[in-house]
Amino acid sequence: MRIPTQQPSDTGVWKESLTVAVETAVSHLDGNALTPPAGPKRFSAVDAKRLLALLSWSYARELYSSAEIHIRLRNGRIAELWDGGVPDVADICCFRIENRRALQACLQVALRFLAAKKSVFGIVSRINDGGIATEACRRIFAAIFIDNTEATALATL
Repeated sequence: MRIPTQQPSDTGVWKESLTVAVETAVSHLDGNALTPPAGPKRFSAVDAKRLLALLSWSYARELYSSAEIHIRLRNGRIAELWDGGVPDVADICCFRIENRRALQACLQVALRFLAAKKSVFGIVSRINDGGIATEACRRIFAAIFIDNTEATALATL
């Protein structure tokens, strides 16, 4: 798997959006490097890339709950674009486990993009790549923790 390494330009100005940064990172991955969610639905390689982009963008925006991501996706305008149907919570959790390395790499690109935007406005003075890698890991763990907490809460009802 080729890890995306998109960097801001030397001027520190990225005119694209977070969505463009995430889509660029995902497009640099080999489509065969992703494992579609296992289960009764049949997800295509395109669906796997869509889900990778969706999770990278969501975690960059601090939206961690797979249930919330599923609800927003199901109710969104692009729900009909999924070849195998909209991924449910179990699909999202399974995909995150099976594709953690790719998710980590794309999330790092997203977080680097956000840090570059902050540096343009003087909110941060320098971008620490080690800190970005640590933060990407922390956000993935946060998603796992929230999903486990929600599953436990539902099981006790």
